[in-house]
Amino acid sequence: MIYYILGTLASVLLLALPDSGLLRGQDSRRNMRVLFCFLGMLPLFLLSALRWDVGTDTWHTYTPEYLAAAAETRELTPEEKQIVIDDYRSLLKKEYGYSDEQLKSITREDAIDFYIKLYDHTSPGFRVIERALLAVNADVQWLYVVTSLITLLFVFAAICWQSKDMALAGLLFVITSNYFLTLNIVSQYMAISICLFSCLFAEKRKPLPFVLLVLLAASFHTSALVFLPVYFLPKLRIKPLWCAIGIAAVALIVPLAFPLLEKLVGLVTPKYARYFASNTGYEFEWIFFAIGAAVFIAGTFYWKQGESKPYYRLWFYANVLGMMALCFSARVPEMKRINYYFAAPHFLLLPLIMGCETDRRRRTLLKTAVIVLFVAETVVAVWMMNKNQVLPYQTFFQASRPEMTEALLGLAA
Repeated sequence: MIYYILGTLASVLLLALPDSGLLRGQDSRRNMRVLFCFLGMLPLFLLSALRWDVGTDTWHTYTPEYLAAAAETRELTPEEKQIVIDDYRSLLKKEYGYSDEQLKSITREDAIDFYIKLYDHTSPGFRVIERALLAVNADVQWLYVVTSLITLLFVFAAICWQSKDMALAGLLFVITSNYFLTLNIVSQYMAISICLFSCLFAEKRKPLPFVLLVLLAASFHTSALVFLPVYFLPKLRIKPLWCAIGIAAVALIVPLAFPLLEKLVGLVTPKYARYFASNTGYEFEWIFFAIGAAVFIAGTFYWKQGESKPYYRLWFYANVLGMMALCFSARVPEMKRINYYFAAPHFLLLPLIMGCETDRRRRTLLKTAVIVLFVAETVVAVWMMNKNQVLPYQTFFQASRPEMTEALLGLAA
């Protein structure tokens, strides 16, 4: 965890410099914001790009599928073959209860065939990146370098152009666990980051670049299409009371609306229909809903001061849409994935809400409370529960990659 803390501190300090007064006399404050926003991205980018076996999907999905696709055009190295079979054996052990004796009979060819069949689950844009890397026989590590760069460039561009308090937004990006999601749901968070940046054009009422960016995001993860209605949010004038009534109404009609939603998903995106089949009795995502509710209450309290500010209504209403999506989470657990799109702007909305407090002392107390609460949530979710399998942090050059994978997955060497 120490690496994440050091990376976050370095990032926040760099983001704070343009507004600190230490850089007075520079020709262009805007240029300084862009420069230091890029510099502030670098510590988190390095942590993300150099990681190995960090993030559940890193070794269960993206690494073995990339190497399996590489095996179609070239001979894998002994190390790469071992990585693929280790990933497959760990999957069989954890998901299907294979014994050690059964795992010994699994061959590299079995593993490669299995992941080749799964390869098509990724969307076209993500496959373009993979195919470009495969064309130059790039090591799988380059997949994480490129995807990390794309994701964080869009996230920090959104911070630079949409937030007046870059340092606080950067800190909240990490302690709201958004950064840790980027290490796990790689293709979806690429889509989320692009959608975050597209808010710039929704607020400025420029439909073409907004739609093009959302379509680009959908090329990485089809679910990004749910972000299209966000374009209309800045023009809405719905009072928070009616938003609360709308959330309650959605919660009440879920049993009736679910069958219709299931059919709609089956028609529009059939590959996601499997998430709806007989999915009843799952636990409601109350933690995500509680966070959304807390943001909703804070945004409502400062509604009069904030509703005329750029992005306030957009991000406030987006949070409402996320809460509505979560109303379905007891029936469709993947609805939390839809909520990610609408909850991701929290790290941009919260500094805006806190900036509405005119009393300096109360504003300081409010910021402190928000930071402490999210740090506590991160400690529990990331450090204690290791939700997205981002601990222990390790880099690809620390040791033999197969050995690290075997140790982390509890496999015999």
